[in-house]
Amino acid sequence: MSSVLLATGLILLFLALTLLLLVWNERQYQRNRLVTERHNALGLPEGELVYEDIDGEGEPLSSSEAPLIGKPDYIVRSPDGRLIPILRKLNVQDARTPQSNHVIQIAAYCLILEDYSEQPPTHGILRYADREFTIEYTTAIRKRVLRLLAEMEHYTEQQSPQLLKQSAAKCRACILKPVCAVGQGK
Repeated sequence: MSSVLLATGLILLFLALTLLLLVWNERQYQRNRLVTERHNALGLPEGELVYEDIDGEGEPLSSSEAPLIGKPDYIVRSPDGRLIPILRKLNVQDARTPQSNHVIQIAAYCLILEDYSEQPPTHGILRYADREFTIEYTTAIRKRVLRLLAEMEHYTEQQSPQLLKQSAAKCRACILKPVCAVGQGK
């Protein structure tokens, strides 16, 4: 009698473990499917979404080499392990080429991401409302970012950069308007 109970108990234990494994496997499958669907809906490149700041809740990222802190909209780790910053500027339409300030912003994110991976980024993605650009992260653009940062270190409230022109709408929205010679008149 006890051997029958033992055998029945072992069979029930085996069935319970099998059922538990099946439920766990189904949850993993559903989770992976949802992650893939979201990834595709966002139009992200192949890889794992490792950072998101679309809601403004992402942690600021910083560079150990340069005085930079930033929060790209997304960061995807590509299959080769490199990080890809993605910047969305959905208010820009009908652009045939990327705006230079957006290119520098992507390059600054790439510079920051050098600290977060063994391999430096090779590019970033700039997404406008109706178009997407791949911005190559080259030695030249890296040097340009570092040169711009070095120039910025020389400016103070009393000595702001000389801007030749700026749109009134940008000046109205700018936090530096009170100290900017160009923005004060707009």
